Amino acid sequence: MRILFCAGGTGGHIFPIIVIKRKIEKEIKHSRGFEGVKPEFLFIGCQVLREKELKKEGIPIQKITGGKWRRYFSFKNFIDLLKSPISFLQALHKLWAFMPDVVFSKGGQGTFPIVLAAWLYQIPVVLHESDSVPGVNNKLSGKFSKKIFLSFEEAKKYFNPKKTEVSGHPIREKLLQGDKKTAKKIFNLSGERKIILVLGGTQGAVKINELILHALTRYISLYEIIHICGEKNFKELNLTTRGILREEQRKYYHLYSFLDEERLSHALAAADLVITRGGSSTIFEIAALGKPQVIIPLQGSAQNHQVWNARIFREKDLAVVIEEPNATPHFVFGRIYQVFQDEEKLKKIKKNCQEFIKKNASQKIARYILKVL
Repeated sequence: MRILFCAGGTGGHIFPIIVIKRKIEKEIKHSRGFEGVKPEFLFIGCQVLREKELKKEGIPIQKITGGKWRRYFSFKNFIDLLKSPISFLQALHKLWAFMPDVVFSKGGQGTFPIVLAAWLYQIPVVLHESDSVPGVNNKLSGKFSKKIFLSFEEAKKYFNPKKTEVSGHPIREKLLQGDKKTAKKIFNLSGERKIILVLGGTQGAVKINELILHALTRYISLYEIIHICGEKNFKELNLTTRGILREEQRKYYHLYSFLDEERLSHALAAADLVITRGGSSTIFEIAALGKPQVIIPLQGSAQNHQVWNARIFREKDLAVVIEEPNATPHFVFGRIYQVFQDEEKLKKIKKNCQEFIKKNASQKIARYILKVL
């Protein structure tokens, strides 16, 4: 049994693949007809930013050339356009060598050539679209897929309804198993104040870092902060915050470049509120815990998907949304203060999250893949 994964290389693409891989292994272990079966996995992509996580899961990685189409005029578009035939030939070769029984695609840069090659080899393709507005690769891949699973109901209009099912988003089960007492030890929390967790995504978010930095003394006067700033930003931010905060204030501010799955689960368990971007994996996982979140979506993301994701969460009263042009340090601080003062809103967000989240999404997708096999 051979299963091929393909996706863009960010955490938002990679983490759901890891969830599905784990669930497939679990389902095989507990399902009749799969006794003694050991699945083989392979990941193919172009830019893989989270290689470490895939390797830790025992998923081998192979790379193909990937072109990126920019939504503005650039001569690089013409160069990358020439890469497309090379990507397709590489995909044909790598699929022939591995010859999977099924392909699971999360979309993202470089996935369409792999999906097209699979279709030519008559290998069934299962697609998952995380965002409310699909990217170009998934729009194209949907035409060659056997089944399309969606996180958002609003994405249905972009695909063939006969092949489409709203499954919800694959959520890392480990993130739901965090513990507040463990968090207090790991992060050396004082336990004196409400805790705000700041997440900028797996690559960090400069804008969110700046918003926190420029109002840091106000935050520290009321709250305790766990701040995940991104690996590229840690050194500079660490030096800057040491210059801003007095010695007695530093116990309320905890800066990290990145948290692995286990530490993140405990940080989420301890958090009373989360500040984040609008990437679907992150906002769905926070909602699965019923945590209030302030979403500041990235303006100008592919298909502007973060903005649309955030707006849907706001319409369903799952989160507070501050769009980037309105996000000034003191305005964001003021909205967070308002949220903490409104107990009814906090209860409503938690209740709405519990009703909205489909926690069996990964099981549904894994069982379908095994059904195809």
